[in-house]
Amino acid sequence: MNGFDHEYGLYGLTLRSNRALPGLAPRRGDAPEIVIDFAGRTSDAFQCADEPFWQNGFETLWHRDDGSWLLRYVDERDGGFWSVAFANDATRLTVRWTDDAMLDDIPSVLQGPGLAAALHLRRVPLLHASVLATDGGAIALMGTPGAGKSTTAAAFVARGHALLSDDLAALAIDDDGIRVQPGYPRLRLYADSARAAGFAADTLPRVFAAAILGDKRFVALSPDDGTFCPEPRALRAIYLLQPRRAGGGEPRIRAVPPRNALPLLLQNIYSGRFLDASRRAMTMRACARVADAVPMYTVEAGDDLAQLPRLVDALAA
Repeated sequence: MNGFDHEYGLYGLTLRSNRALPGLAPRRGDAPEIVIDFAGRTSDAFQCADEPFWQNGFETLWHRDDGSWLLRYVDERDGGFWSVAFANDATRLTVRWTDDAMLDDIPSVLQGPGLAAALHLRRVPLLHASVLATDGGAIALMGTPGAGKSTTAAAFVARGHALLSDDLAALAIDDDGIRVQPGYPRLRLYADSARAAGFAADTLPRVFAAAILGDKRFVALSPDDGTFCPEPRALRAIYLLQPRRAGGGEPRIRAVPPRNALPLLLQNIYSGRFLDASRRAMTMRACARVADAVPMYTVEAGDDLAQLPRLVDALAA
């Protein structure tokens, strides 16, 4: 592999990689550093002596006794594997794979659950939310699958608002308040969501080369045209999107009392399955702070997608 000369800024960190990571923003400032080492192809089955901390048919995570983590994925096309080994302080990620055909898609997965695991190791609170920059700070959109989170985020961008982070909100919580760190300058969404927001879905590039990983597309964004915000923003509101109701009409926006907001936040932790007891307790404390400091609202909108601009204007006000 070449030297670690590819540098990016993501989630408040600097990434240095010996392989290009398409779609990431350039490095900004002197943020803490993570080295990503694409160490090469191997025939190793990526087993670990310890019992898995988490596993399903596709993903397995080990928490090792020395504090390091190992995350392994199965390539369902041929039964191959690729893995990410995390140093115990998450300053170094080592990536290995059994088939070079996987390399096209490893960076796209790495930018989601892979970096989420590194952030969890570093005890950074993560919400499963898309975040938009507005005049007053940032607003986060949460919601169950099918509630329209990606569609609504795309509609915000189409209406001239800048995306701060897509799908993963990395929080910086300190005495100055609660801020969301910028993610990558891409908006990932399915074709139907893209069309609903006014994008030409059939012309958008695919996120994954392998069809088995899904048919998500992406919209490339940039600070230059105002579609992406590269700076942290104070979190001023959280909107929990409810399943869409039949028909149109004004969106129904209702405040959630702080005592009820905490369990809703805990239900929307990004890759919360990775958390051990200590990190889960830390995340609960962080979410309690968010629930007390940031207003949350439920949002029930109609399924008439022609009303999306009205919904965007109501949430951005």
